[in-house]
Amino acid sequence: MITMRRLLLLLCLSFIQVSANAGGDVAQLHLHLSGAQSLSAKFVQQVKDASGELLQESKGTIALKRPNNIHWESLEPFRYLLVSNGKTVWRYDADLDQLNTDPFDSELSQTPAMIIGASIDQLAADYDVSVIKGGNTREFILIPKQQGAFTEMRLMFNMGKLIGMRLTDTLEQTTQINFIEPKYNVKFDSTLFEFNEEKARKS
Repeated sequence: MITMRRLLLLLCLSFIQVSANAGGDVAQLHLHLSGAQSLSAKFVQQVKDASGELLQESKGTIALKRPNNIHWESLEPFRYLLVSNGKTVWRYDADLDQLNTDPFDSELSQTPAMIIGASIDQLAADYDVSVIKGGNTREFILIPKQQGAFTEMRLMFNMGKLIGMRLTDTLEQTTQINFIEPKYNVKFDSTLFEFNEEKARKS
């Protein structure tokens, strides 16, 4: 079973891609994503097994800014912080007081929390994409061409705004992330996307 910390890392560092034979759907997805240059929200993340039984739940906050800036903080049931300014990625486990720092590379750019900054070329590169339409809602289904952390990702939009996502892994576990009170095209202080060790330890 994938641990919550590892799953959170896979989610925060896995988010982008799609195929040319569904060019219209790729273009629609890119249009939806590019409509939000930034996102600020609370989130609730639930992991369920193949039978639908709840395995884990976490809550926290997320801030995203195109391209490749992220501040993802899990607050319950454990404290975990992931920050990227597009050049460096910091991962801080408060419970273990452990900090890992890595350069931001092409692999990290192709991950869930980073999809908001994806170009149409990136979206067309690695996934087959289709869309389910219903009134003001759109649900984009992304199937990766190569095996990875998940077998399917669904991105849910309402009135053109991203409100949630659902991932299915190779064990048929599903991870549902719902954004609560999302705010779009927010102006952030650039320091939000730089790791502050002293502030992280005090929070």
